[in-house]
Amino acid sequence: MFPRVSACGAMPQYKLVYFNLRGRGEPVRWVLAAAELQYEDVRYNKDKEWPFKKPETPYGRVPVLYVDDKPLNQSVAICRYLGRTHGLAVDDPWEAAKGDEVADAVHDLLPHAAQIIYARAANDIDRAKMLATDFSTTTLPPVLRELERRLEGEWFCGSKMTWADVFAACYLSQLAAQYEGSLDVVPRVKKLVDKVVKLPQIEKWLKERPETPM
Repeated sequence: MFPRVSACGAMPQYKLVYFNLRGRGEPVRWVLAAAELQYEDVRYNKDKEWPFKKPETPYGRVPVLYVDDKPLNQSVAICRYLGRTHGLAVDDPWEAAKGDEVADAVHDLLPHAAQIIYARAANDIDRAKMLATDFSTTTLPPVLRELERRLEGEWFCGSKMTWADVFAACYLSQLAAQYEGSLDVVPRVKKLVDKVVKLPQIEKWLKERPETPM
């Protein structure tokens, strides 16, 4: 894997802007780590800084990846761009689309998981328990079953690890930590997640990343 350089021979300068949380910014950090790319990790304080930064941010949302000062918004688009430009993508359009599908399917779980976090933050214990039970019994299992079915080979896009594998592993490893044993029923997916987590560059990131509440 060799990072792509610009026409003038220089590596792009990357700056990732997000909150001091894992959230939607974390899969971008994992893809950057997997590609062994240097970047500036800018973390806004959500209460003190974000209200002033939001108006100048594309779509009023983060994460944003600045590539030589050019902004790119939306975590899936960012990860796909990094994958395509740094050797974490496949050339075959159908295989690439399968990776896109996996990333979108995993990403669709986030709003459901976020509702649980918001309920806990509001100290609404009963609602948090109800939402967590619904998520673990109704929302998550069919997605995991379909991912298991789609994983026909070593990786989601065939014989090569792509950004989609890293993206999925990032979120699924966090869900597995919250819902112990949830990946046991999908052994192929669990094996893929374990392989990504054990990559030396991912292990290094997990060891060095800032401690955050979520």
